[in-house]
Amino acid sequence: MRAGGPLGGLQFVVPRADCQYRRMDFSNLPPRQRAAAARIAARRFDPRPGALVHVAWTGPIAHAWTWVGAEPAILADEASWIPETLLRAAPAGDGLRLLRQSRGVEGQYWHDGRLQASQWWGAPPAPEAWQRFARACGLGPETAASVPEPLDAGWSDPWGDAPRGLPASPAILERWAWTTVLVLVACALGWQVAAHARWSMAQSRLDARLDALRSRAAPLLAARERADTAREALLALRELQQGTSDYRLMAEVMAPLPEDAKLASWVRDGAKLQATVQSADTDPRHFVAAYDGQPRLSGVIATPDPRGMVLAFDLDGADAATTAAAPTGAAQ
Repeated sequence: MRAGGPLGGLQFVVPRADCQYRRMDFSNLPPRQRAAAARIAARRFDPRPGALVHVAWTGPIAHAWTWVGAEPAILADEASWIPETLLRAAPAGDGLRLLRQSRGVEGQYWHDGRLQASQWWGAPPAPEAWQRFARACGLGPETAASVPEPLDAGWSDPWGDAPRGLPASPAILERWAWTTVLVLVACALGWQVAAHARWSMAQSRLDARLDALRSRAAPLLAARERADTAREALLALRELQQGTSDYRLMAEVMAPLPEDAKLASWVRDGAKLQATVQSADTDPRHFVAAYDGQPRLSGVIATPDPRGMVLAFDLDGADAATTAAAPTGAAQ
């Protein structure tokens, strides 16, 4: 279907069934930037190759229809088509309405004389679908209690303003832009080839110099690696000597105990030490009192056990025990 365009030419009228509708508000942009911003935003909604976009304006509001599957002649001139919705007369008031289109029906919501939302159905929608459309428009259920009869609004002049200030259609502008880019690339190609040749020669000289320096520095780098390896080994050996050795701790633990005391077991996990001592004395208080005055072992807990007396030491608290007035031990 063809109709007269805004400049007197012919435009191909595309049914609403073949279009996708988007509404965008650009009131926060200056008027001269809105057309370009609307084109970019509409392309993001449907980036498929061959997708055509028609934008109409009501103030700062952009109404964009995207159409995929156009004829080759229309692809060459993107401005030669118009969506069917634009040619249906706007309502006299605000609210919901159901329009009969050339194929199917279109639900619309108008507010302040502007189209706020649009939904296409192949046949009059069910009440549930109509109510969902009303809720998406921000309306209550009372406004969509029943599905209205489709209206035949007839044909009229476009109710939206066409974008202004473009010297040609976006498709032609895009071709001009690509042509300009190709010319610039062709002009810069010769310079790039010459620069690449010079760069290759300089890189070859630099690689040869680096190879010579690597050969001279290889013995020094090998010695450095050996030194680093030896240093890591020394540090690992020093870590083994951290803290007090078990042999010294065993002597300190057994020194204050009676002569008949024998060490039956020894378990050390970091700062936690547990030793089992066999002795004729089974009073844990005597064992706790034996370590009074020894900062490292004063925090002992003595627990009777069938195997002997279990002594538990917290070596982490040794320093705190020497500076704070804390109990020296506990018997269980």
